[in-house]
Amino acid sequence: MKIGFGLGILCQVANFYCHILLRNLRGPGGKGGYQIPSGFLFNIVTCANYTTEIYQWLGFNIATQTVAGYTFLAVSTYVMSNWALAKHRRLKKLFDGKDGRPKYARRWMILPPFL
Repeated sequence: MKIGFGLGILCQVANFYCHILLRNLRGPGGKGGYQIPSGFLFNIVTCANYTTEIYQWLGFNIATQTVAGYTFLAVSTYVMSNWALAKHRRLKKLFDGKDGRPKYARRWMILPPFL
């Protein structure tokens, strides 16, 4: 149980940091358009925020051991996997390296360990 809660808390803190990195991509007033996230887990994973959230819920479910929790984990993993695939495709399309735009770096994974 302690391992599950420890994993959950660690991943929740990591998820919070991912959201800080994403927030810092915006310009003043919340504007700025799309930018390529980088730093922390974003250097190896396209959607580090979804990855840490999934693992946070996994830790929670290791600790609590409920059917409802595992059902929520399965559904949310499916939904976030679809979001991650769409985001990866969108970033590759937007940042194609043409017309002076930066090229989207090849990431190791879109959403580990699934994609």
